[in-house]
Amino acid sequence: MSLRSRLPPEAQVLTLAARTQLEASAADRLKRLLAQPLDWERLYRWSVRHGMVALVYRNLLQAAPDTLPALWRRRLESEARALAIHNLHQTRELLRLVTCLEGEGIPVLPFKGPALAALIYGDPAARIYVDIDLLVRRSDFRRARQVIESLGYRAHKPLHGAEEEAYLDTQLGFEFVHESRDFIVELHWAFFYTIYDLPLDPTAIWARHQQVVFAGQTMRTMAPEDLLLYLVIHGNKHRWLKLTWVADVAELLRRYPELDGAFVQQQAHRMGVERVLAIGLMLATELLDAPMPAGLQRLGQQRVARRMARKVVARWMFREDADVRAFWPMFWYHFRERERWRHRLGYLKHHLQLILAPTEKDRAFCRLPDRFHFLYPIIRPVRVLVERWQSNASP
Repeated sequence: MSLRSRLPPEAQVLTLAARTQLEASAADRLKRLLAQPLDWERLYRWSVRHGMVALVYRNLLQAAPDTLPALWRRRLESEARALAIHNLHQTRELLRLVTCLEGEGIPVLPFKGPALAALIYGDPAARIYVDIDLLVRRSDFRRARQVIESLGYRAHKPLHGAEEEAYLDTQLGFEFVHESRDFIVELHWAFFYTIYDLPLDPTAIWARHQQVVFAGQTMRTMAPEDLLLYLVIHGNKHRWLKLTWVADVAELLRRYPELDGAFVQQQAHRMGVERVLAIGLMLATELLDAPMPAGLQRLGQQRVARRMARKVVARWMFREDADVRAFWPMFWYHFRERERWRHRLGYLKHHLQLILAPTEKDRAFCRLPDRFHFLYPIIRPVRVLVERWQSNASP
């Protein structure tokens, strides 16, 4: 039984409409579903929640325009128009940033956001996004920061001295907010370090990257094999709570049918993320009818991955009463996705580091000189005990 067959009719409509090209078979199934009584409030709510408004509106009009109630047609049209205007502004800003950074001799590789929408959907308005993600080399970060700040951006979290060095050594990116508050830029130099034990090597990403023409401008992008691995790891990191992350994988597979599946499987095995890749491929092929790349069919038979994919769909993706922030279901899902005990121990270590990592409250409680910054893990439990004592002592 496929993953889609278990879904309520509104979710089935969503999965059939969440694609750039509506094949004849999908259009026929969509027409049959739309001819049945539907909870249009739920369908609209799910379309917004899963970031699928633009594609849902476009494909419902194509498949069965007469079955779309006037109220929900207007609401979907309004959302799609607002999204297109927002994305146009974001795309222009992306082009401005890339032009300025490359003009200063700083190689920059956009990923996610408007670049992802244009490169794999063929339309920047097809996908919702809230920020602009740029990858630079670690050695170029400070120069890139100067360029971005010269364009009207300010660091969301001002850090200096040892604090900044520690942040750059342990984190993946730095957030900047434009003075207009209209744009957020995340400047990255790595991927998933604290969560996945270095599964994607930035040096290798840069070595294999490609150049494409986007809006009349040459722009760097990941090789499709690397992008596939990134997308499945990113979606799985968030337990595929939004269908848009599955659609990213599905559209990539459709856009690059020549993708080297054997290379992807080899890299996934080396990094210990074959199960993660299998979950993403199952969701993309069974929910959104994406083609399974040659060389990866074997992953579709993994039993543990299939059980986890079913859990994603049944427990989180289309459950409106799901507690998506509950710690233990999230913890055990990510613990189980790891195939090797080394990675499971790394996951445990990551959570211990989160517990011990200094926070803004720790720094406000006791300001330490740079040379004593390493003492904050000791300050943290003292601060928590003092706060609890004060709370209990207060009337």
